[in-house]
Amino acid sequence: RGGRAGGGGGGGGFSINWQQFGAVPVGRRTLFKLLSRGEPTLLYPGGVREAFKSTKKGEGYQLFWPPANQTSDFAAVAARFNATIVPVAAVGAEEGFEMLLDSDEVLQLPIVGDRINNIRKGTPEGRPGETFVTPLSLPRPPGRYYFLFGRPISTHDVLASDKAACSEIYLSVRSELEDCLTFLLEKRKLDPYEAPLPRTLIEATWNFSKQAPSFPLV
Repeated sequence: RGGRAGGGGGGGGFSINWQQFGAVPVGRRTLFKLLSRGEPTLLYPGGVREAFKSTKKGEGYQLFWPPANQTSDFAAVAARFNATIVPVAAVGAEEGFEMLLDSDEVLQLPIVGDRINNIRKGTPEGRPGETFVTPLSLPRPPGRYYFLFGRPISTHDVLASDKAACSEIYLSVRSELEDCLTFLLEKRKLDPYEAPLPRTLIEATWNFSKQAPSFPLV
């Protein structure tokens, strides 16, 4: 299951029932219940701030996790059940759209911004200070997606009550994820079929029976 921060949709009145996709409201108690049942759980610690980052301000593929001294809840809950944490990096989605206005710019729009501000007052809050307002974007031709599973990080020898050890786990997960993102972004430059047209042309010569190769793994 996927844990996500906040409520049912964007600040413009658009609502999605995320539970249809297996998502659940993010929170320590929810994570506790899922792991206690032995369910694999996908968690986005960056919350709303990371989901609605501004690519116009150069925030692409940046992590916006709270400092470890403020929260390392997911590490503590993982340690409670001796769970193994596997960082998963994904590159490609942020090139799938052209951001026209980021969240702050949407709120500055005459009339519309005021209306959205009034609507979001009734939207559940993720973390203090987060702006649950969807940026205004246009889709681009789909590019290639790249995924990388990072080094598994065990919590078997960590006590959930040990705040320092849980903070260390938290920072290790973040560091590993950042390394994986950097690896994918650099390796993507070596992919001759990253753009849709050359990839489609080469796959057409194979009657779309296989995918075009990407970059060398070493």
